Amino acid sequence: MILKNHKILGVGCLILSFVFSFSTLHSQESPGHDIKQFRNLTEAIKGSEELLAKYRDSDFTPNVMFQLVELYAKRSVLKFQREMLVFEQAENNFERGLLKTEPNLPRIDYSAAIKLAAELLQKFPNVGFRDKVIYRIAYCQLETGNGKKAMEYFDQLAEETNDKQLLEESYFRLGEHYFETKAYDKAVVYYDRLLSSWDSPYFDMALYKLGWCYYNVDDFSQSIGTFLFLIEDSKLLERLETELGKTKADLRDEAIKNISINFAEFGGAAKAGEFLKEYKDKDFTEEILQHLAEIFKKRNFYEEAVETLNVLIGFYPYKPKSAIAQKAIVDNYELAGEKGRADVERAKLVDQYGPGSPWLKQIPAGKVRQEILGIAEEFLYTLGSEAHERARQSANSVASYELAIIKYKEFIEKFEFSDRAQKVQFYLAECFYETGKFREAAESYYDVILKYPNSELREISAYNQVLAYDHLLQKDTVIDSTEFHLFNFLGKGKTQKDTLNVLNSNQAQLLQACNDFYLFHSESPNLPEVLMNYAQILYELEYIPLAREVYQKVVEHSPANPMLPQAYMMMAQCDFKQEYYLEADLLFQNVVKLFPDSSRYVSKANKMIASSRFKNAEMHLQKGDSTLAAQEFEKISTLTADPAIAEQALFEAALQYENIGRKNKSVELYEMMSLQFPGSHLIDESFFKAGVLSEELENWQRAATNYLALFKHDPNSRYASRSLFFAAKCYETAGDLSKARTYFQEYIINYAVDPDRYVEAAFRRGEIAYNQNSLETALKDFQFVIDAHQKFVEQNISIESYVPANAQFLIAEIFFKSFDKIKLKPPLKRNLKRKRSAFAKVIKAYTEAAKFKVADWTTASSYKIGVTFEAFADAVFKSPRPRNLSDEDLNKYDDKLWETVVPFKEKALETYRANLKQAVENSIENNWVLQSRKRVEALVNELGLAQVKLSQKGGS
Repeated sequence: MILKNHKILGVGCLILSFVFSFSTLHSQESPGHDIKQFRNLTEAIKGSEELLAKYRDSDFTPNVMFQLVELYAKRSVLKFQREMLVFEQAENNFERGLLKTEPNLPRIDYSAAIKLAAELLQKFPNVGFRDKVIYRIAYCQLETGNGKKAMEYFDQLAEETNDKQLLEESYFRLGEHYFETKAYDKAVVYYDRLLSSWDSPYFDMALYKLGWCYYNVDDFSQSIGTFLFLIEDSKLLERLETELGKTKADLRDEAIKNISINFAEFGGAAKAGEFLKEYKDKDFTEEILQHLAEIFKKRNFYEEAVETLNVLIGFYPYKPKSAIAQKAIVDNYELAGEKGRADVERAKLVDQYGPGSPWLKQIPAGKVRQEILGIAEEFLYTLGSEAHERARQSANSVASYELAIIKYKEFIEKFEFSDRAQKVQFYLAECFYETGKFREAAESYYDVILKYPNSELREISAYNQVLAYDHLLQKDTVIDSTEFHLFNFLGKGKTQKDTLNVLNSNQAQLLQACNDFYLFHSESPNLPEVLMNYAQILYELEYIPLAREVYQKVVEHSPANPMLPQAYMMMAQCDFKQEYYLEADLLFQNVVKLFPDSSRYVSKANKMIASSRFKNAEMHLQKGDSTLAAQEFEKISTLTADPAIAEQALFEAALQYENIGRKNKSVELYEMMSLQFPGSHLIDESFFKAGVLSEELENWQRAATNYLALFKHDPNSRYASRSLFFAAKCYETAGDLSKARTYFQEYIINYAVDPDRYVEAAFRRGEIAYNQNSLETALKDFQFVIDAHQKFVEQNISIESYVPANAQFLIAEIFFKSFDKIKLKPPLKRNLKRKRSAFAKVIKAYTEAAKFKVADWTTASSYKIGVTFEAFADAVFKSPRPRNLSDEDLNKYDDKLWETVVPFKEKALETYRANLKQAVENSIENNWVLQSRKRVEALVNELGLAQVKLSQKGGS
């Protein structure tokens, strides 16, 4: 028994030697040592297996089984190492192209160890080192890649072991597993258990991982607190530095970033401010807030970034970085596209951190101070220049210009010696100029000239100063006849003084500015323009000799001067105004010769030449020599190249020929207007005058042709309606009734603006039809006249009644003709009925004409009513007698018939007498009254004799 135990002890020592070596399971050995070790291991395993086979239930069996588990594990490691060597060689060959198929990565196999360990636990559940067996199974499962199974054993181990080291590792392994599988709430449980022991090797890592777990389960408050704990414990950071392979600074930065991320998810800036308030004196607080602001910025949460930066500024208002934070606020608003709010913050930076601010007074000279001053300057410049640019781009730009003015003024006050100051002073002047504050603009331009003598903007400022004073002059309507002393005119000498009477002080300042520009910027390309303005003012003030001198300077400035033609023209104009006509003429001709390509000035020069000749002709007219004036005007119209003067001259020539009675010549020239000047505004008047003169010459066709030409040229001309009407009348007078009727019709279609002429045209159209015996057409036309007149009356439009009365009378005349045609012949009864009906229609029509109360047509209608009564009576009396009457019966029939017609005769007499009575009362005397008087005499005789005869017959 002693020998057996000794043998067991020997095998146990061998086994223990391998168990001891398990701590280096994964160490790499040399190939020779590896073979020897594997051989020894195999022998140990064999011995242990034999021992275990013999003593299945011995007291030391659990020990042997556990030792064999360890040996199996060692063998698995050695085998895996061999396979890895083969794999690495094969992979190397594959990469070199020696193998076609990529080798598979080997996996460690702990199945034998796991199986035996499990058997040990099952057979000896109460073994004293049970927790170590469970640990071994858990470890092997974990290494095999079976994490779930491994965690079950680590969990079991945590429940059963009292070994502090094993317990803490179990907690850590479980925490890591749940962390990696994102079961963060479970991971928190195990990491948290490790924090109860400060000396635990897992404390630091557990605390670090716990912070991340809290973050991932949205417990941001706990996460923040955890990371803050890490930051504050420098020794803890040092230990983590070793465990994680990161520097202490990296870990600190990471913790700060993690805290910032937590705040980004948990309450934002407000929560960060509340939470970190008690840590304001810690150096990491500023960093956390800065990083939080950056996180929000990167996430495009610009408002939250701004809130964070404001918390930072609130914590450290006088720290150097508060100004940098203020700039970051501007940047965030810019990124958010909120330009207006960015500008507000720019202005705040300038006010709170720029020149004169309490912050700046506490910041010593150095890099930070210079940086912030640079930013403040840049921001203030940006505020002004961007407002300026907005103003330039906007239709409603006043507010933007006003803002730019404020900012530019502030810039000049705070950064007077900045390199940008001269530019800002110039821009300020520009803003004043654009907002119509020309006096302020002129003064600001002058400040550029005065304060910055070497500025490249000096010349343009002097030029713009001239423009500003020019605008002031244009706006200033006050005339106070100021006396102004102009010294050193055109550089003639500082002692020379020209005293000028100017409209007001603005004009004086403009003249001085122009003169100064000539004195100090004589090589400027803008000089000709300034001098032209200078000369124009002098010209308008009637200082013509001075103006001519200035124009002369423009001519002398440069051969390529674009103002040259105009300057020559104005020199000529000055000579012309001084009545130096010969000199003026020569200068105007010089313009034509020197500047043939300057069509505008050549044209104007020619016009001025023509104007001179035109004025010469006018002088003849003023002297009363219309014939010579007409001849001169006619010459100008053919010789001048200026169409405006030529057409006016042609019209004047025609007018003067008209005045001296040469009507045919006048008509000829008027007719030429449309041919020579088809675009002239005088064409319609010329055609009209030609028409009127042709009528006076009784050349009706020519008159009508001119009138129609006017109408066709411009139907909307003020002469057009009259011309069309007169054309129709001329054709009527000429006997061309067809054309006359056509153009009266055209007038009716196109023009109703003159009611009287409108109804007259309609009447004349009907009258032509009437005279051509087209009675149906005439009847319609006359009725159109009556209806048109009635419409005008209903619209309360003033209109004469003569024409509609005439039209109604002619309607009655047409009816009378129809009445007169009806003869009382068999069948007598039917024809008598027709005659009576026509009689009534005629009487009514004449009565309607009389109602217009127009003397001519009232007397005519009254007369014709009487005639109609007589005509009816005569027709009845003259009707055929019955046949086969005896002489006595025939006489009786005639007497009876006479008795029948006498009332009609008497009615006619009554009508004639009434017509005469009305004529006397209204002092009317015309043919109708004369005819009525004759008919009264005739009827009195007729009716008196007839009565005598009847009486005689009765007596006999």
